[in-house]
This record gives sequence, structure tokens and C-alpha cells, in this order.
Amino acid sequence: MSVTAAANALVLAAAIAASIDDIDVLSVQDAGGEIFRKVPTETTVISATKKQFTFWLDENEGNGSIVGLSLYGNGATTQFGTGVEMAKQPVMIEKDDTNSLTVIWAVEVVT
Repeated sequence: MSVTAAANALVLAAAIAASIDDIDVLSVQDAGGEIFRKVPTETTVISATKKQFTFWLDENEGNGSIVGLSLYGNGATTQFGTGVEMAKQPVMIEKDDTNSLTVIWAVEVVT
């Protein structure tokens, strides 16, 4: 059985729809778990397989000793426990009410 270009395109479209087209929120975690969620401030389409998500947290959002950031999709909302974790990144960020934080996360589907 040979795979056609049309079949490859269909598989790629499904992978994109199930991944970068389905990212809904950023999750911020401290050592105890999730402390804050935020919808993207901006989403930039870079190519058919790559998007850049920008999240801006003001001085009152996500304060604490941040040890992890995650992207959630598949119906995720700003309510904890919703959706499916799509990507995770450990970090070490001290954030308090005297500073804001911008997170820029580029996601690409690689075939």
C-alpha cells in the first residue's frame, strides 16, 4: 500500500488541528501545583505548521515562585483541571506584585 500526498496532507491537517489549533490557555505552577491560568494575549500564525502564543501576566497575576509553565488545550479554560496538557516547561521565576511577565511560546508540528 502506498501513501499518497493527499493522505499525508490529511494526516498533517489532523495533527495540527489536534495540537497547535487546540491550545487554549497557559498554566502557571508553583511547587504545590497550578496557581494561575491565562488565555493567550496574542496568537501569531507563523506558518501552516507553526504558531506563536504570547501571554502577558500583569502585576497581579500568577505571583509566586513559578517552577513550571504548561500549555493546555482540548477544551481547557481558565478553571483549573480542565483540558489536556499539551506541552510543559520547567522554569525558575520569582514573580510578585512589582513586576509583570511576558511568556512567548512558539509551537510547531514537525513531520
